Order: sequence, then C-alpha cells, then structure tokens
Amino acid sequence: MHATLAGIALAAATLAAAAPGGAAEPAAGYPTRPIRVVIAQEAGSSIDTNIRVIGPLLGEALGQQLVIDNRPGAGGTIGMTIGAAAAPDGYTIVGVGSPQMIAPFAFRKLDYDVVRDFVPLARYVVSPNVFVVAPNFAAGSVKGFIELARAKRGQLNLSTAGPGSASHLAGVYFNSLTGIEAVTVHYKGGGAAVIAIISGESQYLITPMPAVLAQIRAGRLKPLGVGGERRASQLPQVPTIEEAGVPGYRSVGWSGLLMPKGVPPQYPALIAAKLQEIVALPAVREQILNAGGEPGFLAGAEFGQFIRDDLARFGAAAKAAGLKPD
Repeated sequence: MHATLAGIALAAATLAAAAPGGAAEPAAGYPTRPIRVVIAQEAGSSIDTNIRVIGPLLGEALGQQLVIDNRPGAGGTIGMTIGAAAAPDGYTIVGVGSPQMIAPFAFRKLDYDVVRDFVPLARYVVSPNVFVVAPNFAAGSVKGFIELARAKRGQLNLSTAGPGSASHLAGVYFNSLTGIEAVTVHYKGGGAAVIAIISGESQYLITPMPAVLAQIRAGRLKPLGVGGERRASQLPQVPTIEEAGVPGYRSVGWSGLLMPKGVPPQYPALIAAKLQEIVALPAVREQILNAGGEPGFLAGAEFGQFIRDDLARFGAAAKAAGLKPD
C-alpha cells in the first residue's frame, strides 16, 4: 500500500478505536444513520477530491458513513439549491468552495443565499492561487511584472479558464489593484489557460495551485507570487502577492462544509470538532499538500466571517471584470 494511503488507513483505525465500541461517542444519539454530503461540483474537482480524502475518516469518527452525492451544473447552483432545501436534521452536509462565492455575481437570481440559508460548519483546506508566467518571461518578480505591464500598456495577455472563472476574477482583480491594462483572453478550461502561458500565447495567469504545481516543479512555469495570507508550504521561496507589493490582494481557493439553516447547533459543532482532529493528522496533511492545498481550519462563526469576506472580494473582482449576471 502507498505510504500515504497506509497512514490514512491507520489514522482511521486510530480514530475508530478512540471511543467505546470502535466509534466516536455520539452527541445526544447523533448520528444514527449515514450522512449525505452534497457536492455542488463534478467528481474530480478540488472540492470533491478534498472531501474524498477526509470523508472516510470523518465517517469513522462519527460512527456513520458519509455518502457523497455529486450534483454539478449551473456554476454549482444546482447542488447548493438542493442543500438549502434539505431537511435541517443533521443528515445533509453541503461541500462548498470558492466557486460558490462566484455564483451570486454570475447569476441574476438564485434560489438560495449562501449566508442566509446555511450554517457554516468548517473550512478545512485552503489553496492559494498562484501568479505564473513562462520561465523566459522578462520579469522575475511581481514588482518587475507591474513595471513591465505598465510600460507595455494593453500589450500583455491575461490568460483565464473562461468568463467568471476563478482565474478570470483573480487576474482582473490584480489588474484593478495595480492599474494594469491588459487583454483578457478566455480559454476553454484551466488546462488550456496553462498551455497558453507555456506556449507564449498569453503572458500571465493567476490560477489555483493544483492546476499549475506540477508544471512549476517541472520548470515549465515560473511562479511570481501566491494569493494567500502567507507563503505556501509547497513554494516557500515565493512571496505572497501582497508581500510583493500589492496591498490588500487575496485570492485563494478553499474547501469547506455547510449545513442547512435550522440544524441543531450541537450537530455541526460535533462534526467540526472531529474534522479538526482529522485535518491535523500527518497522513492527511501530506495528501492535502501533495494535491496543492494545505490544512486551513476555521469553524463556526469564524468560517462564516471568512465566507462574507470572500464574497466581498469576489464582488470587487466581478465588478472590475464587468461581469454581468445571466
């Protein structure tokens, strides 16, 4: 068995053995049956991948299976609508991330409100967006890039994964804070946006780390900055974009869990406590880091404030991008 998978299996056994009867001690008899986890993204997305890392362990800790229910489509709004309408009985969890923060600015009418209709359970993974250029690009720093872009006003191409994508808003937000004028080029997905940088067709891209970490390690992309509050564990030599001279810039992906509004408060509190223990396990941390994220635990009210702050950032980016809701 792979070392990481073996470690996770051992961790599962340890968590299961930590309570009488081989399962976590339930709070007021909860849970007594499997818990559905609605994922508003397709299988293989970062949100889906992250929940499949921690899901089996969380199920072991709770003494009940977590059943993944992928409901992709319409920018994640289908799954979110299903989650908001679910009974608040503790048996539906909604897996969310930064894509769900874009939806309010991409769609004119939603059947839910991510703040009003959900209880924030916990954020458990963060993944900073990374500012990348081709290895032979003239600028070797964010400051140098800004100077070059200002000198070549309107001559550089910003690569994105498509209108309203995380890379689109991250790039336009950077442009708005730095006064850069560039040509925004939308590609059909993140892979094509990355290839455009490597080939020299476009000059810069700010995109989720999992999309570019392998290319950076292979020397096919040059990272200039990361969009998190602190430097990324995978790229410790690369400064944050704010550290490199763009005050207030934040651009991160993340994975978290919500529950429908009205759920008894002891249920999300129990799950958050177990989740915090799981994210701290060395084997889980290794798997998260290898995928381009890192553990970033926030629970309850702190997670709720993070969601409101992230919505404000995406709102500013959507305005700068001239994003028109459909």
